[in-house]
Amino acid sequence: STLRRVPLATRIATGAGLMTMGSGYLQYAEAKANYDLKLQYALDKNNVPETGELDVLQVKAVLKDYYPYFDWLDICDNPSFATVFEAFDRDADGKMNKQEFEEMMCHLNGGHTGDTYNIIASPGMEDFAKKLVHADPERFTYFPTKWGKFPDLTDNIETGGYHPINRIRDESILFLASFHNNDVTLSQFHVMTMLAESFPKDLTILLPFYTTATMERVIKEGTCATGSTLARFFSNLPNSGRPHRVMVYDLHTLQGRFYLYGNALASLHTAFPLLIDKIQGTKIDCVAFPDAGAEKRFSAYFKKSLPNVELIVCGKKRDPYDPSKRTVVIKDGEAKGRNVVIVDDMVQSGGTLTECGKVLKAAGANSVNAFVTHGVFPRDSYKRFLKGGDRAIFDNFWVTNSNPTVVNKIPSDDTFEVLDITDLVIKDL
Repeated sequence: STLRRVPLATRIATGAGLMTMGSGYLQYAEAKANYDLKLQYALDKNNVPETGELDVLQVKAVLKDYYPYFDWLDICDNPSFATVFEAFDRDADGKMNKQEFEEMMCHLNGGHTGDTYNIIASPGMEDFAKKLVHADPERFTYFPTKWGKFPDLTDNIETGGYHPINRIRDESILFLASFHNNDVTLSQFHVMTMLAESFPKDLTILLPFYTTATMERVIKEGTCATGSTLARFFSNLPNSGRPHRVMVYDLHTLQGRFYLYGNALASLHTAFPLLIDKIQGTKIDCVAFPDAGAEKRFSAYFKKSLPNVELIVCGKKRDPYDPSKRTVVIKDGEAKGRNVVIVDDMVQSGGTLTECGKVLKAAGANSVNAFVTHGVFPRDSYKRFLKGGDRAIFDNFWVTNSNPTVVNKIPSDDTFEVLDITDLVIKDL
């Protein structure tokens, strides 16, 4: 309401920043501010603590105050409301945080926030686009793109969604990205630039696996920190009225989110709920981390959702007889008699995971399994973990389809099982 009272000329005169961002961003900021004020009013009225944790009675009260003209009364007083509450109370503690609360509101509103997405998919992400459409055909529409080459091998791309009717302008666009090699990466930036210049309502870029996240620092001068340079490509995409959202799952280094700035901002998510759902009700009673960094970052998920699970921290120790060698050891926790799953954000050739698994078995673990969000497996190194391979020590090896061009080659009738992130992406959108 404050923005509406300020004349347009005054808004422009206050600075070039608002002028260049355009009226689209002002409308977004106004709507967001109005939403936040309404929600905060409802929370304050019902004395919700600063932590934002709401019990079932508080949720009912906040809903009724948030939408006073909507018939929440019948929904909240319906006996089935308890079932809905339990479904969105992920950690089953009888309370709901702000994200869980908003997801429940979305569900009660008919399944989603009302935003529909027109999808453009990069090479390798076409099947993922079709999965999204199959999961919610009213919310997602997929427009195939022809990723061709001229005889000189430069790009000849015909992007979907422009003909015969322009379905990009004034629409929410979801671009499915996969940076599995440098060639396709550059091709996708050509298309993302064009999309941003086509007057979309907003542009969301789903990049489940940020491939260069491991190259975020320089120890030797002259080394290129490609994690940073790639982020600059995103940050300098053309402005379309509001920052472009770049969705990433289990980013290898969390500080990498701040490499994105200006016209593109990172939205971080995790695939670990897939593993938690997978191991609940199984014999797995222990979670191991290959190093202290992984434990510090991921242990909270398991402490909250699986409080009775034993946690083990491994790490590398310098060999006292040969300082040039480092061996994996158990630094904290007890593996004897346990059914263990080793977890990490990504796997390359898997050497550290293998050594960690061997140490756990040597310490008396009944079984050893592995989970990683991103499977890189250069030169098809996943084959070493299959039955008969030289690293075939895991009973189960779970990996997500965040890097589809790699995991699509992995056989499904052996050690590996690919966990699908489609439902997570729909929720996280």
